[in-house]
Amino acid sequence: MGKVHVLPDILAHKIAAGEVVERPASVVKELLENALDAAAGRISVKAEQGGKRLISVRDDGLGMSGEDARLAFQHHATSKIKSFEDLSHLKSLGFRGEALPSIASVSRLRLRTVERTPGRENPLGTEIETKGGSFESVNQVAWPSGTEVVVEDLFFNVPARRKFLKTTPTELNHVSRQIMHYALAYPQVEFQFHHEQRSILEATRATSLEDRIYQVMGDSFLENLVPVDYEKRGVQISGFASLPHEQRSNSASLYIFVNSRMVKDRILTHGVRLAYQDQMPSRAYPVAILFLHLDPAEVDVNVHPCKTEVRFAHPDAVHSALYHGIQEALLKQGTTLSHLARDIAPEGLVQEPSISYNRGSNGKSPGHAFRRHDENTRSFPDFRTAAQSAAVSSFPQNDAERPYATEIAVNGTRHQHDIPETDYIDSVPVILGQFVESFIVSADREGVMLIDQHVAHERILYDQALRQLESERPTPTQRLLIPLTQELNTQQKAVLETIFQELNDNGFEVEWFGDRTIAIKGVPSFASDCDARRLIQEILDSLVSVRGELEQPESRIQRLREKIAINLSCRAAIKINTPLSSEKMHWLIDELFHCRNPFTCPHGRPIVLRLGIEEILRGFKRI
Repeated sequence: MGKVHVLPDILAHKIAAGEVVERPASVVKELLENALDAAAGRISVKAEQGGKRLISVRDDGLGMSGEDARLAFQHHATSKIKSFEDLSHLKSLGFRGEALPSIASVSRLRLRTVERTPGRENPLGTEIETKGGSFESVNQVAWPSGTEVVVEDLFFNVPARRKFLKTTPTELNHVSRQIMHYALAYPQVEFQFHHEQRSILEATRATSLEDRIYQVMGDSFLENLVPVDYEKRGVQISGFASLPHEQRSNSASLYIFVNSRMVKDRILTHGVRLAYQDQMPSRAYPVAILFLHLDPAEVDVNVHPCKTEVRFAHPDAVHSALYHGIQEALLKQGTTLSHLARDIAPEGLVQEPSISYNRGSNGKSPGHAFRRHDENTRSFPDFRTAAQSAAVSSFPQNDAERPYATEIAVNGTRHQHDIPETDYIDSVPVILGQFVESFIVSADREGVMLIDQHVAHERILYDQALRQLESERPTPTQRLLIPLTQELNTQQKAVLETIFQELNDNGFEVEWFGDRTIAIKGVPSFASDCDARRLIQEILDSLVSVRGELEQPESRIQRLREKIAINLSCRAAIKINTPLSSEKMHWLIDELFHCRNPFTCPHGRPIVLRLGIEEILRGFKRI
């Protein structure tokens, strides 16, 4: 008897289910996609024990007829594609015809649905109950509209899979993230999510992505995001990306959608992080909610059973559009010292707040009540002139003349806080002095700010060097007294062969000195103090992209110039513990606002930190 045999259908179906259904969140994802493909305008999700005990997804979409409902439980049965060519023009989220039978094979499932038929009122719907993939009953029922799928006891018949499920809070977190993803991608759809009778999400239909982000993430999430709107080579990008000082330790806050499909892709993640390469630490991640729209024929979503990975026909075009779109959005932002500041909330000031906060009727966070000027009107034409005019030594003579900040929602009631305005500090920051000969202290009506003099000067020198390298004039070369030799590995050699001419055109003098060795005879004159060997090595290593492919020529040249500028600025910048005169401090901040990206140093460290007015007031128990 032969060793090869065909697996029984029930076993094969359970194996196939393992590819689609990994945990309760996988079930929610598949059912949400079916609801959205059915043109649902309202989706309600309920769960118990993080989805391990029960998952219910109900929508008001098109629904199905009785015949279609029964057929939907067959493997590879779908209404979304009919031919192989349809795979190249997918506009739906689902297409495999695997979700419903896979879920049914590892759970107890009940489906209720009715087909939306114009001109027919109150048509009878269909109810189907299954257990472990086998039909238990098929009945006609009165059903108002749309479809409801109830999944109970996930993996009840696959103990080996069930024991790998995590705790209820962990599974609930994964389910919540899936619902949040689709709520962000479809702001025009109403989403509700309840877990064991507790409301987790109530997102009514929104007219804009910004409104939906506020519903799902909260107002504070939006404060440090900038809008992105960019199109190039058929790739359209929209959404929001964070200012450089808003950083995370992992990629959990990167929400990237391709044709409204949430995906995880190394090329996309690399494109986003590359846009922040000289503005945040190498291990930090930005926050972004980005939507990429391109021709479906340019995207292959048939890569992973869960459809979370995609393949692009022209990955370089997508990568480039993402990179330039974010950079353009960051460069459009206003340049005020307060705008650049990264908020800090020392634990000693806020660990024991005297009063808890709720959102007021206007949906704003408490901090908004203490903003005394319109952010849209803030300008920074010249720091020195504005700061001098703001430093007025006179105070109101009569307490009655002092206006007060009011209206903050505290436990549902409004209180008036005696927070006097002052003419001494204007909306333009005033330099107060230097702290421990390392940080410049400034203040405006937003709070108190600390400027790191070393990283501020580092950013200034970086931009100056970059402008010199990008100018049309040749970069002068400083010849080394004794040439240095540098041995290269195979990958470094391949990179150097492609940038050899660009390297020598940007102030270096490099020659081949054997098969895998180079002789470094000169460096750019303004980088003469740098370690030439280390500089060359870092440049070569940085010019290989995440995919192991060489970058485009224009990108290589830019990265080359950036590496030179980073090495120069780090070594030549003002050090900490260096006393600065008032004129030097004003000059430093003046020059900072001439930089293209004044948010962080080239290594990604923040330049400005702010202790906001809300934290100060809370620390003194005034709110």
